[in-house]
Amino acid sequence: MATTCNAVAYDVKLVEHLAPYLGPMTKLELKALTKFTAQGIIQRDRVAEVAMANVGGFEINSIFGMDFSDGSDAKTVVSSARCNNPAKNQWMNSFEVRNIATKTGDLRVIAYNKILDKFQYFLIPHKAYKHLKTTLSIIIETKVSKGDPGFTGIGKTTRKFWEYECDTFEELCTGKVDLKAKAIKASAKRTEINSSEWLPLSGTDGKLYQMGCA
Repeated sequence: MATTCNAVAYDVKLVEHLAPYLGPMTKLELKALTKFTAQGIIQRDRVAEVAMANVGGFEINSIFGMDFSDGSDAKTVVSSARCNNPAKNQWMNSFEVRNIATKTGDLRVIAYNKILDKFQYFLIPHKAYKHLKTTLSIIIETKVSKGDPGFTGIGKTTRKFWEYECDTFEELCTGKVDLKAKAIKASAKRTEINSSEWLPLSGTDGKLYQMGCA
């Protein structure tokens, strides 16, 4: 299936975001990885699988209904804002996680929020979505508007599936809550502190996959 130029831009963003989790890589190799992604030769979903396996410590299976040996599945999505009901001027901004009917385990979702220009993560247990047939919608916001809805990109965490949001990529892969990230998030809400003052977290040591491995 052909990839549109607009979609490719988000593919490149995701690959660059996950590059630190792919193992040792020279600047030249990273440049090549980005180039091949832009050309559609390398798929972002495959890169996500490799990065998740490296951090989470599970094997890549890629068999029917799952991507990993623990039964979970990797998903990458980009936020979509659209008018769902033009007659009633009803708008929605959401992450649409598709093709879930055959999945048998937890979903590890990397979601790119276009408005906020940031990545968000969701570790959704199978029991929370097994009743759904084709698509899982993580609604960010809805509005009724005759013109530009003026979406902010800030999701209401009381909506369905937001209880499964993770603060970091490491938490998404391991299921372990990062207390430092939680503290940063809570402090930012109260005092709007600059979270850049905190030291970045190191990646998890373990077996590294090569891009060509199945």
